[in-house]
Amino acid sequence: MPKVVDHEERRRELAEAVWRIVQRDGIDHASVRAVAAESGWSSGSLRHYFPTQDSLLGFAMELAYRRFLARLERIDDSLGNRELVRAVAHEMLALDEERRVEAAVLLSFLPRALVEPSLHELERYGTRQVYGELARVLTDAQEAGELRDGVVPIKAARRTLVLIDGLNIHHQLGPEELTVDDMIEAVDEHLDRLFA
Repeated sequence: MPKVVDHEERRRELAEAVWRIVQRDGIDHASVRAVAAESGWSSGSLRHYFPTQDSLLGFAMELAYRRFLARLERIDDSLGNRELVRAVAHEMLALDEERRVEAAVLLSFLPRALVEPSLHELERYGTRQVYGELARVLTDAQEAGELRDGVVPIKAARRTLVLIDGLNIHHQLGPEELTVDDMIEAVDEHLDRLFA
C-alpha cells in the first residue's frame, strides 16, 4: 500500500527550516538549496512544493502570520477592552521563545517585502489583519467611553503596532538592554495614554 503523505505537514517542515536559516544566517541565505540541506530534502523534492525561492519564503512568512493570528483567536473575548488590546500586544511581543522566533522571522522578511511584490502583499495582508483587530477593540472602547478625549481608534491601532514592532526590533538587537519587562512596561504606559 502506498505511503500517505501529509503535504501540509511537509510544507510546514520546510517553512520551519526557512525560519531556522533566517534566524541563524539571515534571509539572504534561505535559498532553495540551503533549505533543502537544512530539512534533509533534495532540491528537486522541495521544488515540488515550492518552485521558486519567493514561493518558499512567502509560505514561511504566511505560516508565521497564521500562527500568530490563531493565537489571537484564542484570546478570551470576555476581557475588558483595555485588557484585550494588552493581550493582542503581548501575543505580538517577543515575550517567549515561540514569539521571539516569529518576531525575528517576520522582521527579517520586511526588507525583502519592500522589493518582492508577493511578499509585500502578504506583509500588508497580515498587518491589515492586526490593524483591523486592534481598531475594532479600540472602537468598542471609544463607544463605551473608555478612551481619552481625542484618541482616534484607527490611528491608535497603527501607533500600537508601530510601538510593538519597534520594541521587538530593539529587543532582538539587545535583549539585555530592552528586556521583556521593559517591553511590557512600555505597552502598559502606551495604554495609559489611550485609556481614560
